[in-house]
Amino acid sequence: MIHRIQKQSGHAAILFALFIPILFGVFALGTDGARAIQDKARLLEAVEVASLAVAGQGSDDKTLAKSYVQYYFPLATVKDKDISITKLNCEDNSNCRNQERRFFEYRVTASITQPTWFPGNESIIGFGESYQVSDGSITRKYHSETVDVILVADFSASMYDFWDGGSKRKFLDLKDIIKVIAHELELFNGYTKDESNKNRLAIVGFDFYTIQRSGNTRAFRDHLICRGSANSSHSSYLKEVKCDSYYPGKNSGLINETATVRDIFTLDSIAHQAISSNRVTNVSYFEDILLTEDMESITDRIFSSNFSIPRNSGSGTSSYAGLIRGAQIAYHQGENPRQLIIILSDGQDSYRSTTNKLINANLCSTIHTALNSKTSADGNVVNARLAAVGFDYELEKYPEMGSCVGQENVFKAENQNDIINKILELITEEIGHLAR
Repeated sequence: MIHRIQKQSGHAAILFALFIPILFGVFALGTDGARAIQDKARLLEAVEVASLAVAGQGSDDKTLAKSYVQYYFPLATVKDKDISITKLNCEDNSNCRNQERRFFEYRVTASITQPTWFPGNESIIGFGESYQVSDGSITRKYHSETVDVILVADFSASMYDFWDGGSKRKFLDLKDIIKVIAHELELFNGYTKDESNKNRLAIVGFDFYTIQRSGNTRAFRDHLICRGSANSSHSSYLKEVKCDSYYPGKNSGLINETATVRDIFTLDSIAHQAISSNRVTNVSYFEDILLTEDMESITDRIFSSNFSIPRNSGSGTSSYAGLIRGAQIAYHQGENPRQLIIILSDGQDSYRSTTNKLINANLCSTIHTALNSKTSADGNVVNARLAAVGFDYELEKYPEMGSCVGQENVFKAENQNDIINKILELITEEIGHLAR
């Protein structure tokens, strides 16, 4: 009897030894399987946060989304090809077309390769060296608060040229873009119940100058102060004078950048006095259109003979002049809680040393600080932003705009629709809401 029990215990030991790999395999599958399920939930959270970040910045940069995913999964392998970001404009999104409010939709998907704890081998079952988990999220970005939009539009002679992004000359595409933006703001206003609180639009054209029209008279302004010598009874000293040049900003050494920046918002400063007509070298036609909610009137004026470029030479580029004039309009006329100045240009200023001199003297930060210190008509603190959108604009070659408004606020567009959608994204400022 004892001998028979010993034989049976030997069989049990063999069976137990045979079951060990199976039991360990079940344990491995259960452990790594539970991790995979948990990682699925964590990845959903990661892509939700990433999609909100992408929508908030209005960006399609995979690096931003990837950094969020990598933060949640520090041991996982996440490659650029594992991240997908799709931006859908309203006209391309069937879910948007029938909505009362326009929105931009950001779809972010991500896939990670996570190392297993128990990879298994020929004897023990497992998931292998790694497993993959994928998920996605959708964020929608709506237009909410009313905004004062000032489009600072380049009407220098180079805008007469054709470009790869369209079949028309650049300034003609620019006029079409302004028409679309005016129409979209008019649609936004249709959804605003408060008649006293509407989105408004202003246009500031520029080349070397900005132009204000009064009747049939055009007043040209370069918005610069220069250094000039004067004699006293004891010594010779420098005084502030109106710049006197056929080509504003050409001699950067004469520019008094400190005084120019100081008087940005002082409308009666010599910086903003009209230039004598016999000193003007401008050939383009444009003028200021002050902030208004009458979008139809803006379109009518933009497509009149008052906005035109007759040839591709004669009018240089001074973006700082347009920016200063746009800032004046926002500061003295702006009433909405959000104020947005967008520079639309095709490249470098004619005299980059003058532009850089003004930027280094805090031209842009002075404007930003002044606008953000205002209070809107409804008593809220103003939220102002400066941005630049370029026609084939190469940041590496022409870094001035990036130095002014910040690299994150400079956007290159390949065609007319890109420019329109980027402007509308800037207008729809909110960070966004998760749709799924």
